[in-house]
Amino acid sequence: MKIKYYEIDEKKLLKEAKKGKKIGIKLPEGFFPYASKILNFLEEKGINVFLLEPCYGACDFLEEDFKRCDRIIFIGEAKMPYLKYKLSFIEAKYNFDIKQLKRTFEYNGKKVGLVSITPFVHKIWECKKFLEENGYKVFIGKKSRRTAYDGQILGCDFSSAMQISSQINNFLYIGDGFFHPVGLYIATKKDVVVFNPIEKRVYKVEEIANRIIKKRYAMIAKAMEAKKFGIIVCIKLGQRRIRLAKKMKKLVENAGKKAHLIFLNNIDEKLNYFDFDCYISTACPRVAIDDAGKYKKPILTPIEAQILFNERKSYEFDQIL
Repeated sequence: MKIKYYEIDEKKLLKEAKKGKKIGIKLPEGFFPYASKILNFLEEKGINVFLLEPCYGACDFLEEDFKRCDRIIFIGEAKMPYLKYKLSFIEAKYNFDIKQLKRTFEYNGKKVGLVSITPFVHKIWECKKFLEENGYKVFIGKKSRRTAYDGQILGCDFSSAMQISSQINNFLYIGDGFFHPVGLYIATKKDVVVFNPIEKRVYKVEEIANRIIKKRYAMIAKAMEAKKFGIIVCIKLGQRRIRLAKKMKKLVENAGKKAHLIFLNNIDEKLNYFDFDCYISTACPRVAIDDAGKYKKPILTPIEAQILFNERKSYEFDQIL
């Protein structure tokens, strides 16, 4: 089945859908225009299926979802192995000609660390072979408890890259978007070359990353006058960091300021209507970084909060490990 630029395995989708009597489907926002196509395909096969809230990763589901259905199928996401629930994952794959990697040669050092994300990671070993045939020494890090494949990174987990960081000249990121490679650059302090197979574009992220870091320090500075802090706890099972949230609350209170925990599912513009001066989000790092423009008040990651209260000096990327 063709979904946007990607292919999904219809046979696997049907097989997984037969594992329950009531099937909930989770789609990323980019797949919304194909929702009825997917639901119709399953209903025509006799499956009792319905759509759940949109997902922003394989971590994005609630315990209460299982009151409505007995199996959840994520479309477009790879499995997050440590989450032991009745979940199925149907990956969306993008096929591309690995010879296009020739365009990265002028950017790469001789020792390259390969990383990718779900739609492209199925080609990572072919890419490794191609680069090695062209004189490169190529490293791929082992998967973590939150990733399904060697070399796979998430927007909140760069473990596979950090394992090999000391052995390479630069990373070569195969995928779309800029959040993952920017996060990788910040997390590892290594040059990151991006190969976007969809746009057929090659570029380095250093300039983009440094602009974002500059904006984040400006956000920290804006938060210096804050007196009332809202500590956001996400109730999604793969993002729920209650212990960290309590630690952040104590950090704020030790500085002589007020702090309260806020438990939320979807984090959005509702934050603009509370009377807090600043937020610290223990949910997905993208909430604070990617979505900062949505909010009238500063919203910080836990690491940025530590910088604000002088518990940390250097900037690091918030990861959920």
